[in-house]
Amino acid sequence: MKKLLSSLVVSILIILNGNATELTIDECVRLARDNYPAVAQYGLLEKVKHLSLSNAAKAWLPQGGISAQATWQNEVAALPDVLTDILSLHGVSYPGLDKTQYRVGVDISQQIWDGGKVSASRKVVEAGSSIEKASVDLQLYDVEGRVEDIYFSMLLLYERLSQSDKTIALVDSTFRQVCSMYANGVAMKSDCDQIEAKLLTLQQQRFRLNATLESIRRIMEIFIGEPIGARTLVLPSEDIVDNDNGSHPQLRLFDKRIANLTAQESGIKASVMPTINAFASGYYGYPGYNMFKNMQSRDLSFNFMIGIKVSWNFGSLYTRRNSLNKLQLQRNQVEAERATFNFNNDIAMTESLGQISTLRDVMRNDERIVELRQSVVTAAQSQLLNGVIDATILLTKIIDVELAENDKAQHHIELVKAIYNFNHLRNK
Repeated sequence: MKKLLSSLVVSILIILNGNATELTIDECVRLARDNYPAVAQYGLLEKVKHLSLSNAAKAWLPQGGISAQATWQNEVAALPDVLTDILSLHGVSYPGLDKTQYRVGVDISQQIWDGGKVSASRKVVEAGSSIEKASVDLQLYDVEGRVEDIYFSMLLLYERLSQSDKTIALVDSTFRQVCSMYANGVAMKSDCDQIEAKLLTLQQQRFRLNATLESIRRIMEIFIGEPIGARTLVLPSEDIVDNDNGSHPQLRLFDKRIANLTAQESGIKASVMPTINAFASGYYGYPGYNMFKNMQSRDLSFNFMIGIKVSWNFGSLYTRRNSLNKLQLQRNQVEAERATFNFNNDIAMTESLGQISTLRDVMRNDERIVELRQSVVTAAQSQLLNGVIDATILLTKIIDVELAENDKAQHHIELVKAIYNFNHLRNK
C-alpha cells in the first residue's frame, strides 16, 4: 500500500511539473540576460538621466545670491570746493561721502529667453543616455550569442556521450562473447585482449567527454545564475524566423550616436543666441542710490532696482563653423562604420545561409549511412562467431557505426546552430 501511494505521488508530481525538467535555449538566454551584471546599468542610467534633466530644467528657476561687504576707499564723490563754500555761507553743510562704505544686498534674476540653450542641453542628456543604454543592449546581444554557442556545445556533448555509451555497451557485449569463445577454445586470447584494450580506450574517451561537458555546464550555470541539475536540454526547431522584431543592436547604437551629434549641433547653434533676463537687485547700507542725500547724512537706507537685461556673448561665433564641420565629419565617420558593419554582417549572413544549405544536403544521407554501418556490424558479429574474421575487423566496423552516429547528431545540431546564428545575425 505504501509503495502504491508513493508511486501515485511521484506520478502526480511528474504530471504537475510537466516540462519542468526541460531547459530550453530561450530560457537560458532570458536567464542570462536577467543575471548579467550590466542589466543593473539600465536603472542607474535612467536615474542619472533624470537627475541631469532635472538640473537642466532648474536653469528656468530664479537665480540669486546674498552678499555683504565693507570697504574703505581713498577717494569718494564730493561737491566742488567752491560750491561747498557757497552752501556753507547759507548754513548748509555738505561733508561729502564717507570713505568707509558697507552694504548687505540681494540679487535675483529670472531667465526669460535663453535662445534654446536649455532645450539643447536636455537633448544632449537624453541622447547621451540613449547611447549608454544602446551600448548595454549590445553587451547583452553578445551575451545571448555566447549562451547560444554554449547551449549547442552542451547538446553536442550530450549526443556524443549517448553514442559513446551505446558503443561501449556494444564493445562490452562483444568482449563477453569473445571471452566465452576463448573459454570454449574457438577464439584466441589476443582477441580478448584487443577488445578489452579498445573498451578501456572508449571508457577513457567518455571520461574526457564528460569532463568537458561538466566544465561547459559550469560556465552555463554562471551565465544563467542557477544550477542546471538534472534538467535536460531541448534541441530547438529548425525554423528560420521571417518576422522583423527590430534592428540589430549595433545599428541602433549607430542611430543613437547620430542623434547625439544632432543634439550637439542644436547646442552649438543655441550658444550664439542672445539671452534675456529679468532682474531685481536691492541692498541695505551706505551709501544709497541718492548720492547727494548721503553727502549730508551717514544714515543707512534701503535701495533696490528692477529691470530687463539682454546679453549676447558672440565669442562662440568664432568657432561655430569649425564646430559644425567637426560634427559633420563625426557623422560621416559613424555612417562609414555603419556601412562597414552592414557589409560584414551581410557576408556573415550569406556564409551562414550557405552553411545551412550545405548541412541540409549532407543530412540527406546520414540516416542511410547509419543503417548501412549497423548492418555491416551485425554481419561482422556473425562472421566473428563463425571464425571468418578476427576481432580487429569487428572493432573497426563498430567504430564506423559510432562515427556515423556522431556525424548524424553533429550535422543535425550544427544545422540548428547555423539557423540560430543566422537569426541572431538578423537579430530575430
